[in-house]
Amino acid sequence: MKPSILRSAPPFALALAVACALGTGAAAVPTSAEARDRPARAADRAMPRGDFQRHTERQRTTNGHVRKDTWTGTDGRNASREAVVVKDRDAGTRTREATTTLPDGRTRSVSDVVTRTENGYTRDTTIVKPNGATLSRDVVATRDAETGKFTKDVTVDRTPAPAPAPAPAN
Repeated sequence: MKPSILRSAPPFALALAVACALGTGAAAVPTSAEARDRPARAADRAMPRGDFQRHTERQRTTNGHVRKDTWTGTDGRNASREAVVVKDRDAGTRTREATTTLPDGRTRSVSDVVTRTENGYTRDTTIVKPNGATLSRDVVATRDAETGKFTKDVTVDRTPAPAPAPAPAN
């Protein structure tokens, strides 16, 4: 498969996916400032295509945090996301493992490791979609101290979902 360049998704992309899964409109997408982690709270939001409630819990740990979000639609359907972030200052790494459960029970998982280097960072991300398709994204970013030039190389590999099992012959 030929590598391609993939721009980083906005921080609210997951919120949009969950909002769409719950049958709400794009107006459910928070602004960048709202997308940042904040203290736990329950929020009711009126949306053009329905209402939903989001509940967020965020707990600090000795080396990171755990965040749990739950969305409930007026029809009673739920979606949830749990993310565990671990920072290792000595190794210069930040690891994030996140699992999203959609209203129909299917899951999506993301594993993300960012490592500080002498002149930049590397980032390795693996996403497993609900249908089994995977996406691997590797970033190598460097900054030349003399010129101030910033270079970022991104490699993306996609693996399609496995083919469905053939129907039994009658």
